[in-house]
Amino acid sequence: MRGRFAPSPSGALHLGHISTALLSWLQAHSMGGEWWLRMEDNDPQRSKSEHMHGIRRDLAWLGLHWDVEGPLQSDRHAAYAEALDVLTQQGLVFACQCTRKDMEEAVRASDQSWGSYPGTCLHAHLAMDGPYALRLHHSEDAFVLRRADGAWAYQLAVVVDDQAQNITHVLRGQDLVNSQASQTLLHQKLGGAPPKFNHAPLWLGPDGVRLSKRHHARSVQDYRLAGWSPNALLGHVACALGYLPEPTPCVPKDLLPSFVAHPLRQRAIAPSEVLPLWV
Repeated sequence: MRGRFAPSPSGALHLGHISTALLSWLQAHSMGGEWWLRMEDNDPQRSKSEHMHGIRRDLAWLGLHWDVEGPLQSDRHAAYAEALDVLTQQGLVFACQCTRKDMEEAVRASDQSWGSYPGTCLHAHLAMDGPYALRLHHSEDAFVLRRADGAWAYQLAVVVDDQAQNITHVLRGQDLVNSQASQTLLHQKLGGAPPKFNHAPLWLGPDGVRLSKRHHARSVQDYRLAGWSPNALLGHVACALGYLPEPTPCVPKDLLPSFVAHPLRQRAIAPSEVLPLWV
C-alpha cells in the first residue's frame, strides 16, 4: 500500500489541508504502508519555494512525517510529454482555442450543464503545435491536458505521477470528487490501474464558506505563532473528524484505532464544531 499527500505550494497550509493530510497519514499507517509527500508545483505562476518549505515545516511540526518525498512536477515535463504522446497516438487529443468564457457561453447557449464540452473546436483541426490548449476527447467531457501557455494540467500530471510512484490509495478533499472519473479514464488510457479513491470532509470558515488559500484562511503558522501546541491543534482536528470525544491533545499515532473503527466522515465541518479554532 502506498498513499500520498500532494499539496500545491501556492500558499500556506490551513485546517482543511491538515485534516486531509492527517487522514491520508492515518490511512497509510493503518495499513502498514508508505506515506509520500509530493509538491504539485505544476502551476509555475503560483508555486513558490517558500511555500514548499512552509508545508514541510508545518507537517513536521504536527508530527505528520512522510516516508518519501516525490520529485517536483516542475522536474517531470518529459514524463508528461511522453504521456501526451501516448494519448495522441490513440487519437484522443485535439487542440482547442476556447477560453473559459467561451466555454461558459457555449454551454449556456446549448442548454448543457457545466462540465460537458460543447465540441466547439473538436473538428476544427487546429495545429497541435500551435498556441492552443490540448484537450482529451471522450464521451463525457474534454478536459485540458496542457494549457495554451504550455503548462501541464493537473489532471494529466497527477495521473502520470501516481502511476510512476505506484500510488495505490488516494485520500483527498471532497472538492476533488468530480475529477475521479477523468483521472480513472486517464489511468486506463495510459495502461494503468487507478488507485483507490477516498475523499475527506471539507472545512468551512467562520463565514460558512469553504476554506481556501484565496479565502485567506488562517494558516497552521498562524496557530503556532498564537501559542497553540501541535498536539492541541491535532486534538481539535481529530475531534471534529469524530476520532476523539473531546478535543484533547494527541499525536497522530494515538488516532489509529479510532480511524480503523470509524467510517470516514463525509459531511463538511462547520465553524460551530470547532469554535475555539476561530476565537
